[in-house]
Amino acid sequence: MSTEEEQIKAAIVVFPEAIGMASPELNNAIEIACEQLNKFVDYLQTLDPELERHEATVLGGAILQGLPMLFEDNPEIIAGIKADCQKIRANRP
Repeated sequence: MSTEEEQIKAAIVVFPEAIGMASPELNNAIEIACEQLNKFVDYLQTLDPELERHEATVLGGAILQGLPMLFEDNPEIIAGIKADCQKIRANRP
């Protein structure tokens, strides 16, 4: 097992309320989101290579937390997100 895999497994946190909500679809969505977060953290580390992985991850979380405020100031982004939501709902089985 690689060091990165060990770090990811060590970082997994299971919330009791999430256990009852687990489904294959949710698990797949979480896996995709985690992969994208890891890519974003990789990107942040290219901006400041001296950041440690956990520091870049915290920074990534802080950026995600601030995104709604950025979206609120941009009606085009909101419209795009709503359109994406409609596409996702339209693809439901």
